[in-house]
Amino acid sequence: MMPLQVRPQAESGTQRTIPFDYALTFPLTGQPQRILRRTITVSVESAFVAVGVGYGFVPELERLVFGAAPPPIVVLAAAPGLVDLSALFGPVVSGFRQALAALPLEQRPDVAEDDVFANGFRLNPEVAEAVLTNGATGFVRPDVASRLFEAAIPTPQQIQFLYAIFDEGSGREFQSEPILSTAGLGTADGDRPFRQFAQPIRFEPRTTIRIEVTEVSPFRGQLFIALHGYKALGEAGTPTGRLLRGVRRRR
Repeated sequence: MMPLQVRPQAESGTQRTIPFDYALTFPLTGQPQRILRRTITVSVESAFVAVGVGYGFVPELERLVFGAAPPPIVVLAAAPGLVDLSALFGPVVSGFRQALAALPLEQRPDVAEDDVFANGFRLNPEVAEAVLTNGATGFVRPDVASRLFEAAIPTPQQIQFLYAIFDEGSGREFQSEPILSTAGLGTADGDRPFRQFAQPIRFEPRTTIRIEVTEVSPFRGQLFIALHGYKALGEAGTPTGRLLRGVRRRR
């Protein structure tokens, strides 16, 4: 059995900690099962102790605004009490298709037309007041009519992904398999978008930390992941340890 090795400590009064975060950015393309890998190398000045992990997401396109083209007209069908749905919804569907087609291909949301009209759409909040104020007359300005609606595209709060953290120096994995973001971190709307580790994780100087993200949801945008923690300055064997001890001796 090898003897237990005790890490030498810095001289009393020379060690201190400072808050520090390591951050990584992952460009998501909305392709489920696509794996992205990013690494961070802990600086030589000191060890890094991670106490938690958090994330945020900025979508490339959050909303699709459109209007009816031409304005909808309700036409009674031949049978009493029935309405011609093509006349009622046709202009709205056409307006949605035109707005979608006007976007560059790389900016189009990955959402099916059927999903938009099944999940719902609403009045565009930017013009809702003007529409409702003039609702009694049944008329709105053309510039308002052209952006009357907003498609109910799934919100970025619903984003899900798998993540895993590794210490490449020791080969240590910090999970048995990749963790689903909503299970480990919470949702992107601020409802627990972070996780405090049950035990702080210490990464030695020059350690390479690898984080892997596997896309699950069809969202495009920038995913930001941060390891929250602190640096332990002044430890023996590090540049800050030698510097602080030298300063202490000169006093």
